[in-house]
Amino acid sequence: MSTWKRFAIACVSLLAMGLAPIGVALAQVRVTAATPASAYQGTIALDVVVSGSGFNNSAKVQYFVSGTTNPGGITVRNVRFSSSSELVTTIDVADTADLASFDIVVTLDSGRKGKGTTLFSVKQKPNATVTPTYPTGRWRHAFAANSGTTSATSRLYMFGGTITNSDGTTSDVADLWAYSNAGSTGAAWTFIPGGTTSPSVRHGMGWSCGGGQCLMVNGIRGAGRVKETWVFSESTQTWSQVSCGRRVVCPSERSFPAMAFDPSRGIHVMFGGEDATTYQAVADTFLFNPATQTWRQASGGITPAARSWAAAVFVPGVGVVMFGGIANPCCINYLNDMNIWDGAAWLPVTSMVSGDPARPVPAMYGHSMAWDAGRSAVIVAGGQVTSWGKPSNETWYVALSKSATGAWQALWILASGIGCQASAGSPPDAVVHAGAQMAYDSVDGVQVFFGGFDPYDASTLYGNTVECR
Repeated sequence: MSTWKRFAIACVSLLAMGLAPIGVALAQVRVTAATPASAYQGTIALDVVVSGSGFNNSAKVQYFVSGTTNPGGITVRNVRFSSSSELVTTIDVADTADLASFDIVVTLDSGRKGKGTTLFSVKQKPNATVTPTYPTGRWRHAFAANSGTTSATSRLYMFGGTITNSDGTTSDVADLWAYSNAGSTGAAWTFIPGGTTSPSVRHGMGWSCGGGQCLMVNGIRGAGRVKETWVFSESTQTWSQVSCGRRVVCPSERSFPAMAFDPSRGIHVMFGGEDATTYQAVADTFLFNPATQTWRQASGGITPAARSWAAAVFVPGVGVVMFGGIANPCCINYLNDMNIWDGAAWLPVTSMVSGDPARPVPAMYGHSMAWDAGRSAVIVAGGQVTSWGKPSNETWYVALSKSATGAWQALWILASGIGCQASAGSPPDAVVHAGAQMAYDSVDGVQVFFGGFDPYDASTLYGNTVECR
């Protein structure tokens, strides 16, 4: 071989040797697989093998919700280089990690990177509790407005009640919900978690809201009635229980009392309910002071007839107005009388119905009441009129005034022209069923009804939200 040929071959060999590292350095980074390809929320220190090519010991790995730069709750603890085709990543998956598919991005110190799309996914924990987005159908629940004065602060709070289980049996629940933006396409229910301290399941409890709090009293849990007072704080979204004992006065065990918050005096007013021992309606008045977290039993003036399943509402310049209910003996006598607690005593109200022909004021129980400032009238809606739960399909506006002698009187006007429709997000059912409860959003002027039951089949419960104007 000539000297020139040997020289040429040597030069080519040297050139090839010199370019070899450059070729390796410029190899493309590919990300092709992840093993395992999924993990549950709350998984800690999981080793995931990332396969591909072009890796080196400077590799860094990131997980992103597919199509975004959001890590989605996955934290990469460590990356271990195994070979140019394999990396081992140790990751933590947060309890609240996104339930989604993830892209995996590998980046080298040289700036080159590769991405594998939808190679990994996060799944919900087995048997994990899913945050509900809409209330289960129910009846014998509590529902009241917080008297917020703007759309941003107005809330309707619903608690507990009886639901139907998947096997057809019924049971009570202890969930708290807030309804907001009534009357708009943004109307929605929001579930409020109970936290570490919260009331147990029940139905038939006393319930009133106002002054930044909701007050829940007693009710039925299982086969018995309880003696408990709970306060829900809107600002902290937490519950606290009021101590009741020998030295602390609290209402006795009972169910279905009438309650309302009096903002002019800063107290909750409760009357009656069904006694736990005798199963008879009682006729006592209790006042709860949120500032001191204490009850006191009130007396003075006449005492309205004993009752349960009545309704009450605060009327500005008047007081707490109570109407109707079930008298003793239970399930036979239904009341149509109205009384006003003026802060010191109960005062009777003389009622009459406007219209021709004349008709008596309706007797009912399980109904709802609210104050409509726009109409300067009390709304009386829903409820039942017979022992087997025949629903009242009427809505009334009740105007209060004083006679020349100073006695309270009420003029009942049967509402007409009210339009009702299923709320946004609700099943398309615009029927206000028997047992539905109403709370009034005074900012938007909307009566909101939820739930109810079938009078002919009490195991059939409804979960529709109806808005009426």
